[in-house]
Amino acid sequence: MNRAVGIFVLIVLSLLLVAAPALVSAQPAGVSVTCDNGASFDNGVEIIVNQMRSGFTYTATAIGINGFDPVLAVLDETGEGLCSDDDSGAAQYSADLPTTGSVRASGLNAQVRFSQNSASAFADVSLVVGGFGNQTGEFVLILEGMGVTQADNIGDPFSVGITPQMVASGVPLTVYMMARGGVGLDPLIYLADPSSLGTIATDDRNQQIRCDDAGNPNLCYGSSSSLNNSSVTIATGTLRSDQFDAMLGLSLDGLQLSSVPDENILTYVMTSFQRQTQGQYLLAFHVGTAEAVGGAGGDSKATVGQPTAVPTRVPTTPPQVADGVSVTCDNGARFDNGVEFTVVQMRSGFTYTATALGIGGFDPVLAVLDESGEGLCSDDDVNASSYRATLPTTGGVNGNSFSSRVRFDQNSASAFADVSLVVGGFGNQRGEFVLILEGMGVTQADNVGDPFAVRLTQGMVNSGVPLTVYMIGASASLDPLTYLSFDGDVAVDDFGDEVLCDDAGNASLC
Repeated sequence: MNRAVGIFVLIVLSLLLVAAPALVSAQPAGVSVTCDNGASFDNGVEIIVNQMRSGFTYTATAIGINGFDPVLAVLDETGEGLCSDDDSGAAQYSADLPTTGSVRASGLNAQVRFSQNSASAFADVSLVVGGFGNQTGEFVLILEGMGVTQADNIGDPFSVGITPQMVASGVPLTVYMMARGGVGLDPLIYLADPSSLGTIATDDRNQQIRCDDAGNPNLCYGSSSSLNNSSVTIATGTLRSDQFDAMLGLSLDGLQLSSVPDENILTYVMTSFQRQTQGQYLLAFHVGTAEAVGGAGGDSKATVGQPTAVPTRVPTTPPQVADGVSVTCDNGARFDNGVEFTVVQMRSGFTYTATALGIGGFDPVLAVLDESGEGLCSDDDVNASSYRATLPTTGGVNGNSFSSRVRFDQNSASAFADVSLVVGGFGNQRGEFVLILEGMGVTQADNVGDPFAVRLTQGMVNSGVPLTVYMIGASASLDPLTYLSFDGDVAVDDFGDEVLCDDAGNASLC
């Protein structure tokens, strides 16, 4: 019997972030901001990332329409943050959407990359867009970095504070949710009821205010158009939308605002159809402002067109879960966001090679530990710099000097013992990586096969990146098969289907 070698590759993503300073206060016409660079505006529109999780990076970009010059502020719950105006990194951003038409790239665009860096695991972050010199007009706010995951519960909530200038503009408030990264996510947007983020708001006719597939009147509230020919151009290229993306527009005409700003907030929830699909997505908010007459007045709560429900922000209370595995290396390096892979009951006398390749600049640190927690760390290994991969879920991953590699064996007194491979980010950096494992073989003595365990972490769940395992035969004599098991048998899903793969790409076998 020929001994064939299989290579197993696992992929995981998380994100890294940052933030800095400015000031905000409520004003009748809009939100007032004075930036640390001296710029100020009083006609700001506030969009809130509700309960943003610590450890993630989002990118917010404001694109002006028809010459509008946006200033963008990103603020934490204390009012501190960072302003941006005329950012060169945003100059290539553009959009072509049903309510905007073609919006060209411009040097007036503003952009901020930000994170939630408070002491809390979850906190609100506010994005405030105003006009330079209090200019009024229309803009598109693009938000990148989000994903729908199985851990999302109801989805991702975002709130918009309605201002008198938004009402005066006559421009409907329109939110677009576009899937990223290929087929997978089927976006759905809904307006949340004031009583609960998990309840969809309804209008006077008891119609739910939601949109699954834009342009389909049976699946999308109000006026919408198919997004088949729509696109948004960002730093990584042009994201083209399709018929499954979502668009939810609400007319603000005739809206009577409350004198209490918190009562003029609409909260949108981003999720997927029946929460059945996951993946990354991009948001685009199309907003208009114009000079308001008379300011805010009246005590009645806001209504949007026909809807009578007025959503407000509802705090979420996500569970507190460890982000990853902590490792302190013998060379002093340390990380706390590690992902652990276990070679279950490795046989004494065999040597394996583990190599971690970072994707998109991620710098992996690799630790190989025995059952006592002792072992060896590797970072920036010259012998790993030639490793590269081209896989369906990664695309081309080039070799680089950040790759890590360890050759290891099982040297305990036992014939069989577990060995753990832990991959983290240098300086707790987050991102995607490929772990390549060499040296294994399928033999007649294997019994059920070679088991490998992966400890799931909150960081993996939050990334929105599917955990993917590849088994590649090193000779034509081996026909690889991988299956998921909890008790020795092949696991089955909720539909009774076995979770296994024989020939990748064959739907009847994988």
